[in-house]
Amino acid sequence: MLRILLVLAVVVGIVLWWKQQQRGRTDAAVPPPVDPPEAMLRCAECGVHMPASQALPGRGGAFCSAEHRTRFEDRG
Repeated sequence: MLRILLVLAVVVGIVLWWKQQQRGRTDAAVPPPVDPPEAMLRCAECGVHMPASQALPGRGGAFCSAEHRTRFEDRG
């Protein structure tokens, strides 16, 4: 009787270990989520393209830096 319980415990342990290994493989196969593409804007002063989240708004459009915004607005 004790021998049967020992064999059963070993089999259950092997099955649990195998399931754990399989679960780890499927998690690694799923690629991480990708951020959606962001709109690119052109600096009205120098023409450099930058993501919309980094652009500085101004009277003449979008700018890559505060210096370019000031220079553009002082001319116009």
